[in-house]
Amino acid sequence: MADLWETLKERPTGKALRLLVEALVLRSLKESLRGVYLRGEAPEGPLVLALNHHGFFDGHLAWLLGKLCRRPLSLLVAEENLRAYPVLKLAGALEAGRVREALRRLRRGEWVALFPEGEMRYPGPLGPLREGANWLARKAGVPLLPVALRVVLRGYEHPEAFVWIGKPVPPGEEAGALGGLLQALDALLAKTHPREVPEGFREVLRGRRSLEERVLPLVRLLRP
Repeated sequence: MADLWETLKERPTGKALRLLVEALVLRSLKESLRGVYLRGEAPEGPLVLALNHHGFFDGHLAWLLGKLCRRPLSLLVAEENLRAYPVLKLAGALEAGRVREALRRLRRGEWVALFPEGEMRYPGPLGPLREGANWLARKAGVPLLPVALRVVLRGYEHPEAFVWIGKPVPPGEEAGALGGLLQALDALLAKTHPREVPEGFREVLRGRRSLEERVLPLVRLLRP
């Protein structure tokens, strides 16, 4: 089935379906979140991205990061999820067990992203990590890139997503790098006013405004 979807990618029908799937992912982000904010820059070349996995939108945000950086990105996803939604393969999803294909994509200069915790966990500190990210990076001879994610409800009606790109590290150091980055993100959010953008972040996707934000221009217009 995987070969069928990969073949379909190159056909007009597959390309049209991919655009549709990606449009739906983008629409989900825009309609569900107030905005997505990014800090940091990704280096050139192939990378294994290691991200924490503490919420529904994490996969969406990994996909968006690839689009923002204009790099082909494959996200390793649990096989049962792709059996239920195989069309996601057109948008870069790859079965977690297909390590040879992941290595091929890295050797082509692409990015491969995964959640080394191996499961979705309650938002908090980074959980224990599995060896998949280390193994891939070591086998492909590429750096690991820690990326910390948080989707939080702060001072507005809709949640906001924060994506912090760390510095590349060699295999074996992703636990400390990702854990420290996530801790720094939480600390920064804690000391930032709920209606302010944390230092160093920039809005990269504008989503839904709160009711009061939508009404405010009208109120200003009606003021004498």
